[in-house]
Amino acid sequence: MSWKKAPVLLPALFLLLAQWATAEPLALEAVPKIQAVALHGNDHTRLFGATGEGLYVSKDGGLHWQLAYPFRLPATMVAEAPDGTLWAFVAGKGLLKMQGDALLWTPVSNGFGAQVLTSLSVSKKDPQEMAALTQFGKLFKSSDGGKHWHKLELEGKRLGEAARRGKALYAEKCQSCHGTEGVGESYSVQSFREKGYIMAPPLDDSAHAWHHTDEALVKTILEGTSRPSRMPAWRTQGMDEQQAGDLVAYIKSLWGKRALECQGPKHMQCMQPDSR
Repeated sequence: MSWKKAPVLLPALFLLLAQWATAEPLALEAVPKIQAVALHGNDHTRLFGATGEGLYVSKDGGLHWQLAYPFRLPATMVAEAPDGTLWAFVAGKGLLKMQGDALLWTPVSNGFGAQVLTSLSVSKKDPQEMAALTQFGKLFKSSDGGKHWHKLELEGKRLGEAARRGKALYAEKCQSCHGTEGVGESYSVQSFREKGYIMAPPLDDSAHAWHHTDEALVKTILEGTSRPSRMPAWRTQGMDEQQAGDLVAYIKSLWGKRALECQGPKHMQCMQPDSR
């Protein structure tokens, strides 16, 4: 952010923080549905709750609640680690942590794309080792205290020659929009508040990429799409069909067995309850 814009933005930020800090507590029945809860600290009357309309805290055992984080964005997870650090996931802001009793949250990571964390566990022996679960049942691991994450299902997966070439192309041309390991564009405040905002979709098997044939995926890569203007026609920028095919090979390496077996027109049949 340019420091020239800071004088304009800071008063609005301070006003937001002041309104948050002085808001009247809500009775339990007035709080949005709580999806996850965590006790924090030695005082067992202090509770944190994750709701679809923000992260809340109660200081009287759950009778009254107020916002614990100033942005009314969906909170999907809150948990206390063995070392006393409180962790929360807020869509649009990502993974946050709080240490101590002050409501001061530190952003840690927002690279999960269209996925949100619903559960998190921190190693008691080594707080740098963490595991998390998303709403799609995907397991992620981190070995650096939550800064970087990778999907457990991709560990040890060997890539063929085409997929290795595609991985390099993906990192250069696709990752900035479609996310690391194809998780998609991460939620942001802009994506929630801007009407008609279209996020770059996931290319792993958590969304619809596997509903399309190889040929359809190659065509979209080379010819682009008019729906989001950010998706270029890569053919106009020098990409050929072999390179597009390499990208598809890498994208398919991110899919599980079911998606690979059900790719293309077969996906409708595979989605039937009795198809397993």
